[in-house]
Amino acid sequence: MVSKFSKIAILLLAGTFFGFQATAEEYVSQSVEASACDDRQANDDKQTAENRAIDKACMSAVKLSGILQRNYPDLSEHAGDLITYRIIDENLKDIKHQVTLENESRVCVRIKGVVQISADELAQLVEEYKQSDAPQDAQIIEAVEEIKAKMAIKPQNPDEQKLIYISEMNFWNGTETSHYSEYLTGLMAQSDYFYVTDKMDLADYILLPRLIQAEVDEIDSQNHKMKMIVELEIIARRDDNFLPLNERQNHFILFAASKNEQEVADTLIRKLLSRAATALMQKMDKYIENSIENKIRNTK
Repeated sequence: MVSKFSKIAILLLAGTFFGFQATAEEYVSQSVEASACDDRQANDDKQTAENRAIDKACMSAVKLSGILQRNYPDLSEHAGDLITYRIIDENLKDIKHQVTLENESRVCVRIKGVVQISADELAQLVEEYKQSDAPQDAQIIEAVEEIKAKMAIKPQNPDEQKLIYISEMNFWNGTETSHYSEYLTGLMAQSDYFYVTDKMDLADYILLPRLIQAEVDEIDSQNHKMKMIVELEIIARRDDNFLPLNERQNHFILFAASKNEQEVADTLIRKLLSRAATALMQKMDKYIENSIENKIRNTK
């Protein structure tokens, strides 16, 4: 439990909204390629799972090309997915695919193609989809969601799932507490890709929670302001290819001077830990998913 808050210099966060000012290339003709796998379902014929894998690989290929990110970095993820689907449908040419793995349970493919799109065409797509309330084709939305849902490769056996150990939370002043360990365990227990273990020697990865900043300022005799910065980091114990994953969250709240400062702090810390854990789990799940897919593709 946090019992005392020191005065730490206020971090001023500023941002500039640049809108959707395109600096699109005059004409894009870019080779793209990507791999993807899909699990066979009970009622699938020979071609169905392969077609799903091709759809997923095309989506990955266009996303990895960076065409949208380079020219429209402020585009929302939802709009980007819809535009990506349109680019696949209308501007992905000369698509060729090769089956890299095929067995009774799974099929993997690698696709190659060329994206050909003018700056005007790209700008028109962005204008059409950049607003969340813009009219959108329900069939396109459904198709994109279906592809995204199938893009995840879940572990097929316990060996593909990993173990994560949660360390005590470290405070900026060098002290530690296990007060939030149970709460973090509950947050991190929602993954299909890893389990939380209480034995560090068994763990594949370690979660390091930190309270980076805790600051309370008196606004007036009736009101105080509290600011917190928390960070979650995952490091590997025996994975040489793994780069540490970080997620940092910060927030400030106003509260009545009559309120219990420790209770206010505890509530705010839990809220920030929840946000950080959600974002970090997505990163960790994606890393393990990619590891599984790479292993599958390399197993011939």
